[in-house]
Amino acid sequence: MTAQALDRLGNGFSELIELLDGDDIERLETVIAEVRVALEDVRAEGAWRDTHEVTGRIQQIMPLVEAARIRVNFLTDLNRQRVDMLARHGGRMTLSTYKR
Repeated sequence: MTAQALDRLGNGFSELIELLDGDDIERLETVIAEVRVALEDVRAEGAWRDTHEVTGRIQQIMPLVEAARIRVNFLTDLNRQRVDMLARHGGRMTLSTYKR
């Protein structure tokens, strides 16, 4: 069961990375829900930490998780910049987002 959930998790993160570059919001939301379910399934299996095969698969998936996290952070910052630009062009001097 855990191996199947890990396969779904890995496939989900691969697809998530692809979808973050596109504009299919409906499919993106579906994949996010699928990843959430797969992650819950992995967490529900209490003994997965004891199996070297499973921990090895998790280590293979982690670069995908990190790539998705970086992409989400980049897109979030890009959207903040766009909102700020629209606010400036709209005549608002106060920005709606924070600055680092």
